[in-house]
Amino acid sequence: MQLHYTNFLVISDDIKKMHIDQSKAHKDEIPSFITHSHSDHVVFSKQPTFATKETISLIEETSRKDKFNFSEINYNKKIKLNDNIDVTPLNAGHILGSCMFFIEDYKEGKTILYTGDFNSNDSLFMEGAKPVKADILITESTFGRPSFSFGNREDVCSSFSESIKKDIEEGNFVILGGYSLGKNQELIYLVNKYLEEVPIVDKDTYNFSQAYERNGISLGNYAIMDHNLSKHNILILPMNLISRDLINSLAHQINKPISSYIATGWNYNRGSKIFHLSDHCDYPSLMKFVEDVSPKEVYTMHGFSMELAKSISTKFNINSKPIEYISQKGIFDF
Repeated sequence: MQLHYTNFLVISDDIKKMHIDQSKAHKDEIPSFITHSHSDHVVFSKQPTFATKETISLIEETSRKDKFNFSEINYNKKIKLNDNIDVTPLNAGHILGSCMFFIEDYKEGKTILYTGDFNSNDSLFMEGAKPVKADILITESTFGRPSFSFGNREDVCSSFSESIKKDIEEGNFVILGGYSLGKNQELIYLVNKYLEEVPIVDKDTYNFSQAYERNGISLGNYAIMDHNLSKHNILILPMNLISRDLINSLAHQINKPISSYIATGWNYNRGSKIFHLSDHCDYPSLMKFVEDVSPKEVYTMHGFSMELAKSISTKFNINSKPIEYISQKGIFDF
């Protein structure tokens, strides 16, 4: 089996290739596997494209289905790539429909676990990713530095909710910022569960939330933003729309003080308070996941790949390096 990486992963043997989260379309009929529906992991292609039904549903919110040649896949159900290789989708715990890929090479007698973006911690309404034993682990490293430690999710949500409750009691209007797909759905759920408030949301967040509902995830009550700021106490927006100018403008418009929060693993605030709620693993969770998979080799990708690779090598004495170091070599040659 060969592994090649140039912005996306190509796995091949003498018979067939597969792409994972490819960054550009190919004319060849190479199977394309999508881990999840965030736009930086999806490219329009007529190749045979494998994704969960939930991922397909979310992609359809922003593009037409006829731009793809989709085949629906299911968690824990094997896909036969060829006589030598099986691919099994596993829950990644990142967003609705996200999956890891467990690859079995019967000819080499080896296994690979490719995480994509993942979270091994349960969210408020989704189960976290579970480790499986594998010879090779290819893991994301978005928060692969020791400084990224988010704490217990329930404790974070409870403390954050108390802050919002106090803001509302003091007469403040609250703005919450996250990603329109993934994070904002958890914020809607959080506001309903902890505060019993009905938030208003932007159009993109609303449409993606409706897709969650159609796929069996009940988020609670929410309303689309439509000249109704005065009727609600909480507004949920994409974090990139939140700025000091927006906060000042809204405060003037509704004649109320504004309390603004951003839910993120990062430490920037755009004039808002931060609370650490992420759809990715923090550093301790990444290290625990590696320990539980117990691989012989690890390849890190995205984010702090070099730092995480060094930490893994030092703590577990496992051969570990950023995946960019590999170029058209046999994956089992390292």
